[in-house]
Amino acid sequence: MRFTAPLRRTLIQRHIEEINQYTAKAFSIGGLYAPFPDVNMVDFARYPEEHKSMKVMSDGDHRGYSRAQMETVPFKPDEIPEEYKSGDPNAPPPMYAKFSGVIDINIPPGVPGIFRSGYTGWRTPDPKWTLFGKTYFNCEALAFLGLRFKADHRSYYVNIQCDSHVPTDLWQHRLFARTPGEWETVYIPFQDFVKTTEGNVFEKQGYWPRHKIQSVGMSLIDGIPGPFEMCIDKIWASDRREMDEDSPLV
Repeated sequence: MRFTAPLRRTLIQRHIEEINQYTAKAFSIGGLYAPFPDVNMVDFARYPEEHKSMKVMSDGDHRGYSRAQMETVPFKPDEIPEEYKSGDPNAPPPMYAKFSGVIDINIPPGVPGIFRSGYTGWRTPDPKWTLFGKTYFNCEALAFLGLRFKADHRSYYVNIQCDSHVPTDLWQHRLFARTPGEWETVYIPFQDFVKTTEGNVFEKQGYWPRHKIQSVGMSLIDGIPGPFEMCIDKIWASDRREMDEDSPLV
């Protein structure tokens, strides 16, 4: 049986990543070395076909008029990150994901209980099974969520969902481009995320099970009608900022 690229990522690479995490955790606890390795959550340059498994959402799923899509696009030659350059002039350019569409705030008629409209978002797929159980992102020992992205002037949300008793619970943080239209890398401290449910902030934030992160994604709910575009290269969790030491904390 011949595995496709995304299937190899799902069944084999996940096993390897889980083994690496458990091994690193054992060594770190034993004092042999530190810090913990990064947790790779989204990497479209390495796995360009993964955009097909992402869950894209909008109010159009509930008879609204907003629309969204996700596709992979090749980097422009002058935008290719140094770590992706192979030195081969004939090599195909690396890819990134483009999340784009249109926000429409018109309320659909005949749909009870809807008083506001204008929403789009995407997230990683539901956890898969490996030899060690479900493939949660274990970020308990890590301090930052890193993102390399390019966006317009809009204000987005980064959303993290954990395996909790309430499926609507999200940990959220605002994300906006400091240099709209240009690639940038930011690091968000996990401690700065806010626990919400159905858009309401919890008065008491409580415990955050970061060892059982089910998904990570983004949403746009700024209520401004019109087109939008957010480009994503990769998302990862880290305890250090080695990719770009000048990258800001947000």
